[in-house]
Amino acid sequence: MKTVGARQVWAVEEITAALGRRLEGIPSVWVEAEVQNLRQRGGQVYFTLRDSHQIEASMRTVLFERLAVRPEDGSLVQAYGRVEFWADRAQISMRIERMELAGEGLLLAQIEATKGRLARDGLLGDTRKRTLPLLPRRIGLITSAVGAARNDVLNNLWARFPADVVLADVPVQGEGAPRAIVRALARLNALPEVDVIIVARGGGALEDLMAFNDEQVCRAVAGSRAPVVSAVGHERDVTLCDLVADRRVSTPTGAAEVVIVDRGSLEAQLIAAQRGLVRGLARARESSARRVDQRTQAVIAALRAVEARSESRVSAAQSRLAPALRRRADAAALRVPVAGDRVERAVRARAATLERQLVGSAALLAALSPARTVARGYAIVRAPADDRPVVSAAGLHKGDVVELEMRDGRVDATVEGVRR
Repeated sequence: MKTVGARQVWAVEEITAALGRRLEGIPSVWVEAEVQNLRQRGGQVYFTLRDSHQIEASMRTVLFERLAVRPEDGSLVQAYGRVEFWADRAQISMRIERMELAGEGLLLAQIEATKGRLARDGLLGDTRKRTLPLLPRRIGLITSAVGAARNDVLNNLWARFPADVVLADVPVQGEGAPRAIVRALARLNALPEVDVIIVARGGGALEDLMAFNDEQVCRAVAGSRAPVVSAVGHERDVTLCDLVADRRVSTPTGAAEVVIVDRGSLEAQLIAAQRGLVRGLARARESSARRVDQRTQAVIAALRAVEARSESRVSAAQSRLAPALRRRADAAALRVPVAGDRVERAVRARAATLERQLVGSAALLAALSPARTVARGYAIVRAPADDRPVVSAAGLHKGDVVELEMRDGRVDATVEGVRR
């Protein structure tokens, strides 16, 4: 800087140097802005951070590719980095070290990540959704006790049917809302008479509905013992709770229509069904009587036809059998003399055979008789006591009396000794 008369005159270099010294004292900071003009060149990713003003920024490609969710043009981000000043061209820029989505973009990214995990576990499929009971014994309602959603559900429920409702008062937005909703689901499921549960909240911004995009809330809804109806937000609002619930309705008002039937409509349906049943039974009785009569007539006609056919067959059989029997009788009469001759010859032949066998047996017996043996010069030793033959010397002792049978008589003898 130099003095020219009363003026202090700065050189451009001096001004930029002074600005540089001032900016050097600024530490690394977080900046929230919108990403524009995103481009990659070399090992750097360049972009503009813009709100009402703008600043050029850059980030190393390797860090950019490690981001959990990479921003695109138009994404709202929160970026952390160091402010840099290029004195030769008087330009301010930022060297970014960390970057995260901010605002609605961050929330949408979180929702998509949670949705992916729920889908991988099969919690978004239609096949696991259960049918709601026609007339629940008791209805569980999870909502804020001070919100309009509570009144909408209860008024519509009781207008349709005098239902028994158990109310679980919970905050429906804010940091503690997810835990409160999970606890309320557990309490209602512990009541065995609760047959269906409604989770309700009015409409709101995406940030307001985030409790119903919470992963723990969604898993509690999917694991509920009782079927769950999700009545969160308006028609355009679709939360993850809607996707895992057994039934989704567009508004809390519509929850009553799917949870319970209208009493008047049900009574009208029952009356119509009763009348239809009476008419149906009458028609069925008349139809059955006609069918019974028709089948009776058909059975009688069939029996008569069978009887007629049987009589005809018997007559025809008699006509065929009489000549045949006569022919068989005549043939048998002719065969009797011939058969008699054959029988007589067979009897004579059998008698001759038996006679020859008898003569042979007699001759054999005569040859083997004891008399023939004695006649040849042998004697038979018998015991006098019982007249039995003595066949072994071992049975005799000195002094025993025996009887000797010879060809022409018997003599008594005394054993003088036994030689073995």
